[in-house]
Amino acid sequence: MRYTKLFVLLMILQGSMFSVHSQCNGSTVLCSKKYDEVAYLTTHNAFNSLQGNFSLPNQNLDITGQLNIGVRAFMLDVYNDQGDIVVYHGFSFLGTSPLEDELLKIKEFLDNHPNEVVTVILESYVSANDVESEMIQSGLMSYVYEHPQGSSWPSLQTMINNNTRCVVFSDVDDASPSQGWYHYMWTNMVETHYSNHAITDFSCDFNRGDSINDLFILNHFVTDATYGTGMPAESEIANSNPFFINRVLQCQQEKQKFPNFVTVDFVELGDSKLVVDILNGVEFLSVSEPSNVDGITLSPNPTTDWVSISVEKFDVKDLHVFSFSGKEVTAMVKLTQHQSNRCTLNCTALQSGVYVIQYGVYSKKLIKE
Repeated sequence: MRYTKLFVLLMILQGSMFSVHSQCNGSTVLCSKKYDEVAYLTTHNAFNSLQGNFSLPNQNLDITGQLNIGVRAFMLDVYNDQGDIVVYHGFSFLGTSPLEDELLKIKEFLDNHPNEVVTVILESYVSANDVESEMIQSGLMSYVYEHPQGSSWPSLQTMINNNTRCVVFSDVDDASPSQGWYHYMWTNMVETHYSNHAITDFSCDFNRGDSINDLFILNHFVTDATYGTGMPAESEIANSNPFFINRVLQCQQEKQKFPNFVTVDFVELGDSKLVVDILNGVEFLSVSEPSNVDGITLSPNPTTDWVSISVEKFDVKDLHVFSFSGKEVTAMVKLTQHQSNRCTLNCTALQSGVYVIQYGVYSKKLIKE
């Protein structure tokens, strides 16, 4: 009987250990990846939501709702409103919320989801001491990660094991020596331009931050030119594939930098979670999903070795091949041009899986069997 009890106890402990190590941010694939090797679905003005009773919102769901659908990084604008530390966007009369309340939502999520890592990105109009006070009051302070400048980022599994699962950045560099957890954004991050008022305004050009910084914010939201408020109809278009995944892959290829914080408005509209999962290599687009079929055709698809590619006019330098984790693998394939609009691709060196063939602004999924 004693040995039976011991066996049961060992099985329980083993099951407990398996649950701790079974996934990281929703997938076992991400556990061994370093923090700066992972993409995080990120919400612009995360607090400014219809559900949170804000006027002219950037989101429909509040932070709790966003967490529940896979958002793992949150942009918050922090102000001192007559002595209270609050979040609002632009004008307080459009709605405010205590910063502590918003941080508490994140803290409660971390309490209940021990395998998740989240990031808080602050546009701050208050001091680091003010933010620290709110972090302590909310209880989120118990989860903060402190990154030694210049060192390598830990894996998600390490952060989970150490229970340092909340990373905080601020656009103001006013942390004291004892506030090493309060990271300055622009020594760690680089971003694309955030002032886009139509999807035609999007570019991959860097804005703030140095291109050599570890982390890449890909701003992918459209706001009203006058008030900077959200535009749901335009956001649904911007957030939908193939436009969304094409832009992400284009910027990754153009800048040779992995997009860590893919930042959107109205996050539940379109394919935002899918795009981040594709970047992380944990999800594939449906084979039947359209992806610019008029601009580029592949045959046969799926294939085991060769594929013929047809475009309107072919230029070898414009063709790129990506894995669905976002890694360019063009060097692993052999390209032979036959006509001005046709070439063949020898992809025998590629492992079985789903790839993106990108030619200029066009892209198509290739299934390698």
